[in-house]
Amino acid sequence: MSGRLLRYPFSAVIGERNAKRALQCLLTDDSLNGVLIKGPSGTAKSVLVRSMAGLTDKDIVDLPAGAGDEDIFGGIDFETAVKDGVTQLKGGILQRAHGNILCIDNINLLDPKTLNTVTECISTHTVKIERDGISAEYPCDTTVVATMDPAERELPESIADRFDICVLIVPDTEIRTRSDVIEQDLEFREDPDAFCARFRDEDEGVRKNIERARASVPSIKITRRDINDIVLICNKLHAVGHRGDIACARTARALAALDGGEYITEENIKEASVLCLLHRRKPKTIFNEKADVFIHSTDAEGHERDEEPEISNREIAELARMSREQDKIDQEIQDIVDSVEVSTTEGSDLQPKEIEAIDAEEESIDSERGEIPDVDIVTAMLRDVRTDLAEIDRIEMIHLNKVVGHIPRAALSSDRNGRASGYRIPEGKTKDPALGPTIRAASPYQKIRKPNGLSIVIEPSDIRENIRTKASSCSFMFGLDVSGSLSDTGRLDEAIKAVRAMLEDGYVRRDKVGLITFGQRLVNLAVPLTRNVEAVFDAIEKTETGGSTPLGRALLTLNKYMNNYVRKNPDEQCYIILITDGEADTAVTEGFDAIMELRRICATIKIPNTEWIIIDNGARTRRVNYALKLANYLGGRCIDIRELVG
Repeated sequence: MSGRLLRYPFSAVIGERNAKRALQCLLTDDSLNGVLIKGPSGTAKSVLVRSMAGLTDKDIVDLPAGAGDEDIFGGIDFETAVKDGVTQLKGGILQRAHGNILCIDNINLLDPKTLNTVTECISTHTVKIERDGISAEYPCDTTVVATMDPAERELPESIADRFDICVLIVPDTEIRTRSDVIEQDLEFREDPDAFCARFRDEDEGVRKNIERARASVPSIKITRRDINDIVLICNKLHAVGHRGDIACARTARALAALDGGEYITEENIKEASVLCLLHRRKPKTIFNEKADVFIHSTDAEGHERDEEPEISNREIAELARMSREQDKIDQEIQDIVDSVEVSTTEGSDLQPKEIEAIDAEEESIDSERGEIPDVDIVTAMLRDVRTDLAEIDRIEMIHLNKVVGHIPRAALSSDRNGRASGYRIPEGKTKDPALGPTIRAASPYQKIRKPNGLSIVIEPSDIRENIRTKASSCSFMFGLDVSGSLSDTGRLDEAIKAVRAMLEDGYVRRDKVGLITFGQRLVNLAVPLTRNVEAVFDAIEKTETGGSTPLGRALLTLNKYMNNYVRKNPDEQCYIILITDGEADTAVTEGFDAIMELRRICATIKIPNTEWIIIDNGARTRRVNYALKLANYLGGRCIDIRELVG
């Protein structure tokens, strides 16, 4: 084995076509603003990103999750400060990333403040330093590729939107493919040189294709028809903001260049839509006919169904007109078109006849495809894009953070426990000095201080103290309605599927979960809060279903148990996730109306540090939404189960 570092060949990574195409697009067009690769641990995300080194002359600069601000942005040059008494900048990771590829592994685990600053520096192509007596800035024009495991923590939408492309990597379930992965990994570890040599020609072919595509990108015209198709698809998928439209246009052009095309095709637009809109769609809701996503109706046999409405000529023409009136969108996209036209004609050595030939060819393309989208073609494109995105949605499981919202994972520590996440000037004496920042604060003054036999002299004004954060934990108590109104209609299967998916979420790896079931006129605390997730799975398997719905008694049981638990664990954030249709039919007090009694019971429930989430598992045809009423009584939130399980 050679002593040099050998990276896994790009062509040797099995499958993951979308991720590979995304990275090739990024290397083809420098105007694309980054690629975000999502997927569980162990799916070769980082391996694939680092294999890009064989396709480009740029270096790959890593930004690890544990890096501090000084490591990332730069800070005082300590050696120069001590030696010469001069404060000058020593650049960090972002300075090395200038002109190269910045790889951010586990971007979702970066400190939020640091993450916002990093993305701002990348967007402005400039890093500004204002601390430790330094006022400086340096350029940072870099290509960004980031990876994340959604099970650890979701990425804020404002940050994800800065990436033009987002792809999802999932483990392959096909036995032959998984076997091939194992064999190739063993072969690479045994003899990396021979393994890399086997894929060298294939990687070289990909590299040459990228170089050819880079040269051809400026000559590919983005026509008005292309723009209208893209705007229409983004509108139909309710993509948030305008960045998706612009990203789709640029990505479609890069894909056309990689495919050796002379103009953008419908296939290029469909593929670009899947790559650019995965992270930009609004949360799924039930819209009315005007919203034009789902129309609720019944078929001839009375069964419920969701239909996708047809797209009319009039609607397409109206959207095309609206897109022309949107000055901001038109201006930004037209800038792309104008830059292409300038690069192909102005400042070139083409003769007038040659320029006329190019113009005639462009007019031929526009004439062939037309300015207003063809109904059948756009409908087919939209259907294919929706199908691809729906398949990705089915792959992603229900994450608890999607149900309960943002779950804080770190809190400021009042003692010396926890990870140092920064420093500050202490108020008075400190028991937790930050050694590095203290020395940096003192270093510029060493030439004027008397050493007294010391290597460095520190005065009280130099002292800095650590700001520490410690991990916080959460507890999730599931309440599962197993009454006959759900089990007899099949809706209980949906509820169990939702509970299983949430319990498989990575969030519960370090948290406690519990289960209470109610039905058969009984309330059963099946699993007290525990870290043993398997116990909940076992309890669900053994649960008897059917009978009435003793919802009021279930709430009283939860109130008593959770109040006792919170008193013993005051630092924990607790969530009660109740999956029910909310239709109580058995009162706690005999002779009382169950629904009226439920409201009075809810008014008495007060559990500190606890949030209620009601997952509505009721039928769509009901007149009264009892689950929503229950959520209002408890001061919690109500989520339709169909938003979770599809």
